Amino acid sequence: MTRDERARVENVVAHGGLSAWWARYLLSSDNHRLATATRRAEDSRRDGFDRPLATLTDRGYRGAGGGRSSVVPATPEWRGTTTQTAGLWPFSVGASAPVVGTPLGPHFVTGSPVHFDPMAWFLRGFLTAPTLFVLALNGFGKSSLIRRIMTGAVAAGETVLALGDTKGEYRDLVEHLGGQIVELGYGRGKLNPLAVGALGAVVDRLPDSDLRRQVIARVEAGQVTIVAALIELARGDRIADWEETLIAAGLRQLYSDGDYTMSRPPLLRDLLGVISDGGENMLRSSEEDVGYAYRDSTRTLRRSLRALIEGPFGEALDGHTTTELNLDAPAVCVDVSHIPDGDNKLLAAVLMVCWSEGINAVTAAHTLADAGLARKRTFEIVLDEIWRVLGLGDFMVDRVDALTRLNRPLGSGLIMCSHTIKDLSAFDSPAARMKALGFIERSRAKILGPIPPDEVERLRAVVPLTKTEELLLTGWAAPRQPTEELLDSRGERETPPGTGCFLLRTGEGQQPGIPFRLVFTATERATQVHNTNRRFDGLRDTEDAG
Repeated sequence: MTRDERARVENVVAHGGLSAWWARYLLSSDNHRLATATRRAEDSRRDGFDRPLATLTDRGYRGAGGGRSSVVPATPEWRGTTTQTAGLWPFSVGASAPVVGTPLGPHFVTGSPVHFDPMAWFLRGFLTAPTLFVLALNGFGKSSLIRRIMTGAVAAGETVLALGDTKGEYRDLVEHLGGQIVELGYGRGKLNPLAVGALGAVVDRLPDSDLRRQVIARVEAGQVTIVAALIELARGDRIADWEETLIAAGLRQLYSDGDYTMSRPPLLRDLLGVISDGGENMLRSSEEDVGYAYRDSTRTLRRSLRALIEGPFGEALDGHTTTELNLDAPAVCVDVSHIPDGDNKLLAAVLMVCWSEGINAVTAAHTLADAGLARKRTFEIVLDEIWRVLGLGDFMVDRVDALTRLNRPLGSGLIMCSHTIKDLSAFDSPAARMKALGFIERSRAKILGPIPPDEVERLRAVVPLTKTEELLLTGWAAPRQPTEELLDSRGERETPPGTGCFLLRTGEGQQPGIPFRLVFTATERATQVHNTNRRFDGLRDTEDAG
């Protein structure tokens, strides 16, 4: 007790009563403590032994009986806004990833949240271009990760364009987001390669005559380019320069006759008709003097156009566009999953026209914004399963290469996905191989999932990885040995351990990446937007019933 406290207790003892009894007990206890302290001081002076405490270090007390730990586990770190964690701000330690973009999941080591979106990081200066390449083995959640990024992009006000959903993996999400679904393929919708789409529709709305002429010239050039690309695809060879001249002349002839306008475009069969009929303008453009010479020189071109109309291409391209792209929707999914897997040329043709239509629609939105007729917007373009597109031939490499170089002028983010880097080098032409490898090299952000060891060897030339990161990537891909312990109460196998595990890398430096695990929200689980194995749902119940 202090002197004042002891004086108060002694005063209570002097007044007597029940309180005095308790006060005497407190005084007795204090007398014992005082005597013990005095004795300790006297013993220390008498024997000369000084007994200091053990030295305290960052791993505990050093010395015998100190309990020092040789290994200190990392403390889990958590992050949140000042509203969510009121009273804990300011935080004493920052996390390794900025809270910018879509929340993807917890950090694989610290547990802190990891956020990422290529457009959001680009706008904040973390990336020099809004491009992302996702690389991982199939079945480990690549498409689920892209769907999460798409959801965050829509929430941030971006318009997401899945231009060519080859497996129908994004239509459920787009439907839940209130977006637009466009179906193309046999017995589905059609897409007119000569349709000017949204870009031609804005011409009459532009107040500046010079801007209108620029847009019209771009529309005409785009029509010639897409027809030439389709002919190259049908032939499997390059188109001649004079043939492109004839295509341009034929389109000018169609529009000059007054039968077709930007709102009512011609079809491929109309272009074939005007080239077949010839005429003074067409003869002059072909540099032929007589009709039979013109017919002979244009026979190859007419045959190619006929193949686009009456062959397999006609099922999807010979007709007016069934559904125009609506960029007022929060997201657009062009579903081409109804095209059979073996019909590679039709798939390539539809994808090329689809990309052209999408780029024209984005250009139209920016043109209106530049003219002050609409708000400025950003877009997110998704090219999933890019290996299916590149596998159609060297000519598709040029198309994708052009698209990857236009994302910044178009104000668009670009997300590409593949299973292995071998998909980018499986070409006969060295030039095509170099262009394809440039896709991942120019992607300012790479998200790597579970991959085998030989894939790590191939990646070293493109993406610098630390030894720890290499072990993470290959460890995630290693399956566990099937045992009875891996079966749950329903007799179903658990999810492989590497599912949803990814490594985010930005830049080409030696700084470590950000490992994280994608975790589904309750809403995502309830809506089943990530369930790509629905063909297998209920099979075990059927077996048990049998």
